[in-house]
Order: sequence, then structure tokens, then C-alpha cells
Amino acid sequence: MALLIIAMAAGIVPAIRYYRDLMTHVSTDDAYVDGTVALVSSRLSGTVNAVYVEDNWPVKEGDLLVTLDPRTFQVRVDQARAQLARARQTVDELFAQLAAAQAGLDLTESQLKQAVLDYDRDASLYKSNVVSKETYDQAVTAYRVAKANVALAQHQVAQARAALGGDIEDHARYDRPIVEQAAAAMEAARLDLSHTRITAPMTGIVTHKTVHVGHRVQPGEPLMAIVPTHRLYITANFKETQLTDVRVGQEADIEADIYPGYIYKGHVDSISMGTGSAFSLLPPENATGNWVKVVQRVPVKIVLNQPPPPDKPLRIGLSVEVSVDISDTRGPLLTSTLQKHFFRNGKPFIPPERLQIPPLPEILPGWPDIEPLPSTPGIPSGATMKQS
Repeated sequence: MALLIIAMAAGIVPAIRYYRDLMTHVSTDDAYVDGTVALVSSRLSGTVNAVYVEDNWPVKEGDLLVTLDPRTFQVRVDQARAQLARARQTVDELFAQLAAAQAGLDLTESQLKQAVLDYDRDASLYKSNVVSKETYDQAVTAYRVAKANVALAQHQVAQARAALGGDIEDHARYDRPIVEQAAAAMEAARLDLSHTRITAPMTGIVTHKTVHVGHRVQPGEPLMAIVPTHRLYITANFKETQLTDVRVGQEADIEADIYPGYIYKGHVDSISMGTGSAFSLLPPENATGNWVKVVQRVPVKIVLNQPPPPDKPLRIGLSVEVSVDISDTRGPLLTSTLQKHFFRNGKPFIPPERLQIPPLPEILPGWPDIEPLPSTPGIPSGATMKQS
């Protein structure tokens, strides 16, 4: 009896702690590591001439992954550059035609002035019977021809101005539609040339690499995937009966099966607006046939408070156990802590995801300090980066 009393007294404190934990925490083992996976694909159709990464290699944002044969696209750039030069030459020709038309107008106006003088003189002499009617008629005809030539020269000047875009005083010399069209074609060709160098859209780990040297790739074809290690989160599927007091911002403890005993600290970021079955490929139709009530599970997104330590990295798909402290129920139900971080006062503040846009090459770009490796037994054709 004494031993029983001592055992009961010793178990009171753990029992109280267990009861308090049971009343202030909800937990589930239906949870796993989730995250963003970037599928790297080509924007062009071409032949792969170098691969610089292999599976499970870490890469940084902007690192070179794959290069396509750039010769075809370099030829297009050269062709577009020639067309741009031809467009500028055409503008120069149009300006020369305008100058010639203006000079022709000045010439015809001078001829018209002379024709008017000759007409007035011959008309006065004809009235005095000094010159013949034939001479007077020739003067009249010369005046009419000179007047018509002035009108024709004016139309030619207007036509030359219209070819240059109307009001030539408000434009730079090459600020013309024909040059802008050629310049746009030049930019498109340079853009295609830049797309022959496929770079990493984010920092992460390469996985599912299916591309090799010599492959003929098509636009949108997945070449590899990159898993960002700094954007991993936990998806915990709690029972609907457990979500009564779960709120955004509550602290959570995460224990991964791969690292038993180690606790990751996190917090509830957001709660899904539907159950897992509601968004499945074939959602249930409870209004048809026999209905059996089944407790549904709702995905809850849990974000880590800090990145995992280097000796305990997480991987997508790992099984974890999650325990959420529900003692504080003052938090919201429908907002996201990440949204509050990236947006302020309803205005975009920082984009959660952004793509690094490399500058367009002026000419065929030179390769960086990277050496492609030849094929070796047991290793697919690829390349490696120089290590410092």
C-alpha cells in the first residue's frame, strides 16, 4: 500500500502535465514536408550541346544549367541586325528623296515665277500688236505648265513627308515605324539567343534531370526540377474536429521521422478553405447513393520559424508529426502570415517569388568559367562547375 501511494504521488505531476498538454495541443501524424518545385524547361526548340549539372547538385539562382546550340539563333540575330541597318538606310533614302522633292519644288516655283513674268510681258505686247498670237499662246501654255509642275512638286514633297511619318520635325532621324519594327525584330532575335542559355530560376537542389547532350528539346518540355531548400513548409492534415481552436499564428512543434527526438519550431501560416477530398480529382457526391459520415481532414500550412540546421535538412515528402499549441485563440482564421510579410496596407511590397532576368546578349555570349565534362562510364554526358 505504501509503494502504491508513493507511485500515485509520483505520477500526479506527469499526469497533470499530460492533461494540460492534451487540453492545449492538437497533434497529427498525417503530415509531410511540402514545398515549391520549379520545373525547368526550354522556351525554344533546339539541340542540347552542353549540360552543366547532375542530379542532386546544389545550384544558385542564375547558375547555368543547359545550353542549346546557338548557331541558328545567332544567324537570326545577324539577319535581324542587317534588316535594322537596311531600315535605317531606307530612312536615309527617304530623307534624300524629301530633299530632292523640296529642291524640285524650289525649281518649279522659280520656273513659275519666270513663266508669270513672260506671260505678263507677252500679254502686254500682244495687246499692243507687237508680238504675234502664237507667241502669246506659247506664253500662256508655259505659264500653265509651270503651274502644273509646281502642283506636282508639292505632291511629291507631301508624299516624301508621308513616307517619313508626316511631321518630320517632331521625330529623331531614325524614330520611324520601319526602324522600330526592325529594332523589335532585332530584340526578339536577341531574346531567342539569350534563351539558348537555360539558367536556374532559384537556389535549390537539382532533381529529376532527364536532359542529356544531343537531345532535341521542345518548348515547355521539362528538363529537370529544382527544389528550393529555403521554401519548404509542412502540410498537416488535421481532422475537422481538431480545428475548432486552431488559429493562424499559433506555435507548432514538428518532429520528422528521419530525425527522431529533434523538434523543429514553426507556426500556423494558413488553413485551407476546403478539405482534401473536396479538391480531389473525383470529389465525393454525398447527395447520391448511400451516405456514410466520415471525419474529413483539412490541410493546414505550417511554416518553419527558421531554416533547418545544416546537419538536419528536410526533404519534400518526409513524414513528420505536428503538434499545435491552441491555448491562444485570438489569431485569425482566414489570413496568412506570409501574406502580411510580403504585402503592406494592401499594396504589393515584396514579390514572394521572382525570376532573375539576365541581360540580352549583344553578340554570341562567351561561356562562363565552366568546363563541360565528357561522358564517363556510369555517368551520363554532362558537365561540372569549377570548384574554388
